[in-house]
Amino acid sequence: MARDAITAINRGYDTLKVKVGVNPQLDVERLTAIRNAIGIRAKLRIDANQAWKPQEAVRILNKMQEQGLDIELVEQPVIAHDIEGLKYVTERSYIPVLADESVFSPLDAMKIIQTGAADLINIKLMKCGGITPALKIADAASIMGVECMLGCMLEAKVSVNAAVHVACARSIITKIDLDGPVLCSEDPIIGGSVFNEKDITVSKEPGLGIKGIEKITYLD
Repeated sequence: MARDAITAINRGYDTLKVKVGVNPQLDVERLTAIRNAIGIRAKLRIDANQAWKPQEAVRILNKMQEQGLDIELVEQPVIAHDIEGLKYVTERSYIPVLADESVFSPLDAMKIIQTGAADLINIKLMKCGGITPALKIADAASIMGVECMLGCMLEAKVSVNAAVHVACARSIITKIDLDGPVLCSEDPIIGGSVFNEKDITVSKEPGLGIKGIEKITYLD
């Protein structure tokens, strides 16, 4: 993991996200190895994928910060439906909490925001149902001053390209996690945003800028 982190830094990345949650002690050791390898050259985010109980999450997260790991944020530390548990962690953790699986709809987002259950909201088009609900979530968060991240699943370029446009459309979206196209071995999509490692360039073409897919014949 330390070697992979160094490789990512050498490729130009300045933010790394690490999956955690199965073995807390080993998680701390892994993150320590990564932090020691990269120093302060990159931010570290962690994603627990609902792995912890609330009290356990607070203990683990605060231990990480006390050991100087300097974690930027933790994504979904507790099970999605446990909003009270999420709030418990948010109120006691040294590390900012990002709600992911807890937010599928604008209504979910409003509940999280109004109760102060998380510090940030993660918006994914595949999770909330598309561009319009994503913008509604961002607008609700903007009213309350809650920053958002625009994320993606393991998706190819067409849908992630749409997410890029949403991220550009709202200033409350201050973070992105749109690495799906970079993880694909092939890119048959013609047009659209250009994904070059961490740098994403939006197309100047109308709409989403997608012109076609290689080896597919279109009929007029």
